[in-house]
Amino acid sequence: MADSDSEPDNYSIDEMMDRLRSRGEGGQDGDAPQLVTRPDGTQVYRVKKRKRRSRQPKKEKEARQKRFRILQVILAVALVILVAVCFFASLVFLNSSAYRDSVIAKIQAWSGAETKVTQLRLTPVGASADAIEFTWPQESILAKLDLRGLQGDLNFTKLVGGSWHGSEIVAGQGGNLLLRPPTGNQAWFKRPEGELPFHFRYRSPKFNVLLGEETAPAFHVRNSEASLEIHEPEAVSASLRLDGGTATFAGWGDFKLEFASLLIEKGKIFLSNARLSPVGAAKGRIEISNNEENKESVPFDFESGETILPVRVADIELQHLLGPSFGSFLSTTVEVPGEKATGDLIVRTSGDAGLSWRIPFRAIAAADSTATGLPMFELIARELGEVWYEKPRFDLEAKGVAVRDKNRTGVESLILDARGRISIGGSIFADASGKLDGELQVGLPSSAVDGGSPAFQRVFHRRAGGSSWAKIHISGTNQQPLDDLEVQLKTSSTVTSPAVGGDKALDETFEQLITPGAR
Repeated sequence: MADSDSEPDNYSIDEMMDRLRSRGEGGQDGDAPQLVTRPDGTQVYRVKKRKRRSRQPKKEKEARQKRFRILQVILAVALVILVAVCFFASLVFLNSSAYRDSVIAKIQAWSGAETKVTQLRLTPVGASADAIEFTWPQESILAKLDLRGLQGDLNFTKLVGGSWHGSEIVAGQGGNLLLRPPTGNQAWFKRPEGELPFHFRYRSPKFNVLLGEETAPAFHVRNSEASLEIHEPEAVSASLRLDGGTATFAGWGDFKLEFASLLIEKGKIFLSNARLSPVGAAKGRIEISNNEENKESVPFDFESGETILPVRVADIELQHLLGPSFGSFLSTTVEVPGEKATGDLIVRTSGDAGLSWRIPFRAIAAADSTATGLPMFELIARELGEVWYEKPRFDLEAKGVAVRDKNRTGVESLILDARGRISIGGSIFADASGKLDGELQVGLPSSAVDGGSPAFQRVFHRRAGGSSWAKIHISGTNQQPLDDLEVQLKTSSTVTSPAVGGDKALDETFEQLITPGAR
């Protein structure tokens, strides 16, 4: 059903005229359309045209916005052009020979070194160089420093003020630092007044440090990650930290470096602390701490050429502490005897450069302390009829002093004790080629010795502390250690009566060695 309100599709002329009249009735006076008859008889409505106002707020607002946007674009373009001009102007200035020379002059003034910079490139926000080399005079403990592949960020506002500030400068291709004994006047360098114009953290992922003569350093750290921090704005002191890498000591071979911290202050270098472990060892650590409580830190003494530093060891196998030239016929895991006990690490930086140490040790509670390879153990086992003596385990005590330098290594004041079975005391050393030399006092239960052969009783003739004692000379090599027990047994077999008493002075001395209350 069609909608009654819908309009028809076709209108007559009269209907259209009526509709026009009805729509025009609502107009205001003067604005309503007028019916006009044309000369040709046709009729039309004449509508009065409205006058356009001269001011239109909407159009004016749009025009103002358009002009503002145009101004914004012009200012933005001008700012970009200004920044570009300033950037390129600063780029030209920063890379000019005059500015480059002024930077190098500042570096030389603050470092005290002859400085050579290769391919220095600067922007307002960064700096880079292919390499930089420092060479100090003989009066300085710093000899040479070279850094390669340098990259760093710059703070532009600080750069305008004449100083370089940034988070860090990285020598990505590595660097080398040589420290050496100085000569001449130690007060050769006068630090400039004011603040250091270079404020960065310096880092290199592949850094090497040599201490001593360049051709024969006391130690050499390779492939360590290094970071240098300047402590005060006036650059009075700085810290150099090394993480990872390998430490090689003259005559000792390689150690794995966990970390080391060096303090450079007032023309002196301090090894604050360091931790090492033997290469190839599953456990063990060697710790150097130069900032012990109530003790003054010791700088490297380049004048005398010898510096003594406190050293501690923990959970380390004795053979790693003594080195390969000593061998492994004595086996145990050791530590320093007490929380505050330390040994002495002696660093020689001139002449016969290298390291040496004297470290008191004791076996840790869980250690399996054994001695193997010496022929005397098989002879004792055969004489006493006990296989246990072929590879004795010292469950009561195992301690001594580890002594090592580049020419020899060994143990002095050695005490090995297996409860009720065997006690050993004395010293054994090996030279750099592994040749052994030492004297051991070996004690066995007197009741067991009395059951041995007459020759065996003659050799173990000294009585002290319920044991019978014999002095055994150690020789041979680290691969094949020897002793003279068999020779003594053969010699004693020709003697008709056993010796009585023995050397009283020696007995008293050894009694003090093996008696806990006497030590």
